[in-house]
Amino acid sequence: MLFQEKEFILIFMPIILLGCIISRKISMKFIIVFLILSSASFYCIYNVYNVFVITTSIIINFSIGLCIIKFSKKHIFLTIGIAFNILYLGFFKYSNFLIENINIIFDKEYDFINIELPLAISFFTFQQIAYLVDSKKGAIKNKDFIIYSFFILFFPQLIAGPIVRFQQIIKQIINPCFLKHDSNYFAAGFCLFSIGMAKKLIMADGISTLPENLFMIIESNRIPSITEAWIGMISFGLQIYFDFSAYSDMAIGLALILGIQLPINFNSPYKALDIVDFWRRWHITLSEFLRDYLYIPLGGNRSGKIRGFLNALLVMTIGGLWHGASWTFLFWGVFHGTLIGLTHLSRNLLKSNNFSSLILNRIIFNRYFLFFLITLSWVLFRSENFIQAKIIYQSLFGMNGLDITRYFSTYFINENIRCNGFLPNSELDLTILPFLPLFLIHVWYLPNSNHFVGLNKKIKKPSFLIQLFCLIIFFISLKISFEETLYEFIYFNF
Repeated sequence: MLFQEKEFILIFMPIILLGCIISRKISMKFIIVFLILSSASFYCIYNVYNVFVITTSIIINFSIGLCIIKFSKKHIFLTIGIAFNILYLGFFKYSNFLIENINIIFDKEYDFINIELPLAISFFTFQQIAYLVDSKKGAIKNKDFIIYSFFILFFPQLIAGPIVRFQQIIKQIINPCFLKHDSNYFAAGFCLFSIGMAKKLIMADGISTLPENLFMIIESNRIPSITEAWIGMISFGLQIYFDFSAYSDMAIGLALILGIQLPINFNSPYKALDIVDFWRRWHITLSEFLRDYLYIPLGGNRSGKIRGFLNALLVMTIGGLWHGASWTFLFWGVFHGTLIGLTHLSRNLLKSNNFSSLILNRIIFNRYFLFFLITLSWVLFRSENFIQAKIIYQSLFGMNGLDITRYFSTYFINENIRCNGFLPNSELDLTILPFLPLFLIHVWYLPNSNHFVGLNKKIKKPSFLIQLFCLIIFFISLKISFEETLYEFIYFNF
């Protein structure tokens, strides 16, 4: 069941809201238990097997957390906990990837494990590692299993984040806005959910055919032109942007409706001026996790420029592999880690105020150059293998032939020049193309949904006009959910 499905909106959420109203009249503990059971049922809809996997993980991690809190040799239990979580995640997510590579390297034929990737295992594993580390530091003294279960299972953030820390949740539980209905939270949450729903159904899903058709061209053993490649990859960059932005809006919006304020996870990343700023805006909670629990413990950039570069490279390589069990994801992480390392180095080199440095700063540190680099990185993220990635890279840089307009085709033409009028072939939906520049204007210049709704530390009710606008796009989106085929959020696969 997806957030944008009519069953979720018209059946599941009304039941949850009614249950919360009744539960609030009984006790705080009762409403927490109700939301735990509701979240488990939401998770169970996908597959009952998912509930067994996450329940096992919760029980073991909570037990290890208790040992860390109670006993003196905290580092031993922390080591056990981290090892368990890595092995648990590794078994479900990376076993077949490991077997595949062993077969290739050693010329073996070991059978793959018939195992299904549990939904959201990458997210709840990282949350629990953070919990154990913070317990060891003394920041957490929790001994309540119900509270811990709520922290992991709370359904708005369960499937694809944000990666929430226990301290953030425990503060919310004692918040009066959680213990009673708050109209400010409800109105802001509804507006944010409506905006996210529109982003998903209208923008992300609406543009999805362009990147899909690019890869269909490759799968049919044809070579895309430079125009097709750039349109396809720019479209994918916009698709995943709106898709993840939509989920973040809907998750935070749902939580606000229920009286919980989740951390911001998406903040106009295409407005960033460099790759470091990009990762402060894209999947913010993942970036913060990698920084606080991996990059800083490794020494960050405190041990010199070279060590800092290598730490950034290692952290982003792990981040890439976290997204998926394939070499393309790993090298996507290497790509970003290299860019982060080079950005740190270039900042130091370009600190002078001479003319050449100022020019280079303007060239390197701007959103358009960054968008170009990010688009190149999405090739690895989207491609199923290096063969696909190679074909697309060759097409992007004109190595598979250049495009010319039909006007010039009568004067010169050869095997390296394609006469397509700078338009994709008939397999691509040309009606979507005019939206590309509009979407680019949106991601580069328009305020994001958090600013639009007025989401900050103190939640305020949006203005009447904003509420009216959000109500209209909500019903438009709901109508689409009845009529169109719905796509999963891209981050559901991680």
